[in-house]
Amino acid sequence: MSKRKWLTVIAVIMTIFLVTGCSESKSTQEKNGPNLGTELKEDKPQTTNKLESDADLTKQLEAEKGIERVMVQVVEGEQRAVNVDIEINNEQELSPDQVVEKYSKVIKEKYPDRTIDIIVAKEGKLLKQATLK
Repeated sequence: MSKRKWLTVIAVIMTIFLVTGCSESKSTQEKNGPNLGTELKEDKPQTTNKLESDADLTKQLEAEKGIERVMVQVVEGEQRAVNVDIEINNEQELSPDQVVEKYSKVIKEKYPDRTIDIIVAKEGKLLKQATLK
């Protein structure tokens, strides 16, 4: 046989092995199911928390002496909470602990059934952080 015929025969045989080899691996994988290393997706509904602001409470707290700026976030969803950032200025006569105590009462009156997270800062520095249930 000539070289050309040998190469043609070898090419045909290799093509047959390639086709049968690839098709065999697919059917084996389908029979065995998913690989053990793959994770199964669970159908869990994602919890969605919605953030809202409370402009009235923000204005009420900012009207107090010694309060520079206030940010109020009301969290709706599974974890109902109120996040309040209070920035005080040099006019504030109360200590950071007293600020937390005083304004947490005001916030608790408006949102009695929520967790309250208060941060007190001055000139960009964290002075006090408290979580009240």
